[in-house]
Amino acid sequence: AISAMMVLTNHLQSLKENVPREAVEKLVLMVSPFAPHMGEECWSLLGNGESLAYAPWVEFEEELCVDDTIAMGVQVNGKTRGEIQIAVDAEQEAAMAAAMEQDKVKAQLDGKDIKKIIYVPGRILNIVAK
Repeated sequence: AISAMMVLTNHLQSLKENVPREAVEKLVLMVSPFAPHMGEECWSLLGNGESLAYAPWVEFEEELCVDDTIAMGVQVNGKTRGEIQIAVDAEQEAAMAAAMEQDKVKAQLDGKDIKKIIYVPGRILNIVAK
């Protein structure tokens, strides 16, 4: 939990002047069980009148946690030769097209015939070539 809050803190700091107030308030609420005095101080610095103990707890929204793209390993003859970023529901053809854009994959397949393509959606693309 602490590590995830540190990742959020670092992300918010990278936004410089454009930090959404709602995000900071949610972060303060999540910090409060671990550091209650610091949480209360930050809460009052944000201009809130009453204690954060009376504020509603952060709601989990699963749809915001779903990634649209994934990183997938590309193997040629069983050895990892690259990684591609593709849509979660990408078909084999889209994965192959992205893999063929990788220089290492192209170099391994240069002058070889592709014998078999093993594609496990969301997991891996393995190309067998001779």
